[in-house]
Order: sequence, then C-alpha cells, then structure tokens
Amino acid sequence: MDEVGEGLLLLEDAFISISKGKRFFGGEVIGFMDICLGSFLVILKAREKLNGENILDKSKTPSLCKWANEFLADDTVKNVVPEIDRVVKFKREFN
Repeated sequence: MDEVGEGLLLLEDAFISISKGKRFFGGEVIGFMDICLGSFLVILKAREKLNGENILDKSKTPSLCKWANEFLADDTVKNVVPEIDRVVKFKREFN
C-alpha cells in the first residue's frame, strides 16, 4: 500500500497543477485524463469497502478526493459506471 499512497500523492500534486483549481483535470468538464483515471475509481472504492481500507484519504489527498467525488457524482458517469455496492456484492458472491 505504500507505493499506492506515494502514487496518489503524485496524482494529488498533478491534479492541483493541471486543474488550476477547477473541478476536473481538464477544467470544468470531464476530459480524457478524468476518464482514464476515473475508470479505476469504482474498483478502488469497492476495495475500500471490502477491506476496510482508506485508500483515498481526504487528509492526505484532499483535492484528489474531491475530484473523485465530483467525477462519480456526474450524471453521465453514473449512467455508465457500475454502482460501488454492486461491485462489492459481485466480488463477495464470486470470490
């Protein structure tokens, strides 16, 4: 997990630098980088629930956490990304 934490700190810095205070990496609308990184969020959030982990830690990566919440709350994203609880249920049933 240390390597993941270090990587998330790098992403935090990158987000702050690239977004320039906007909601997403590309500004106020979801762009390519948001989609690439956002595609991992459901798996990451499901793992947090399954293992009781706090991978995206608001105290260490507040901007990245805010971005993740904004991304997952977007109506377009909600229509194409599976719900985290469904992924958790699937993992528990087929593990």
